[in-house]
Amino acid sequence: MNAPELILIVDDIPSNLAVLSETLNAEGYDVAIATSGERALKQIEQLLPDLILLDIQMPNMDGFTVCQKLKL
Repeated sequence: MNAPELILIVDDIPSNLAVLSETLNAEGYDVAIATSGERALKQIEQLLPDLILLDIQMPNMDGFTVCQKLKL
């Protein structure tokens, strides 16, 4: 049996994280969350997710910057 896919949700709004993680968990996905771009990058260094749902408008490091750093 294959392990469920891992989805990383990156958002600075806790209610968005809660709704998305509950919905995806109910569908059988493993979910990791990060509340900032910096935290997301640190998590990705440890474990590469199958999919990243990335908020664009976040303080300090926006989603575009996170995406650029991931491409390096």
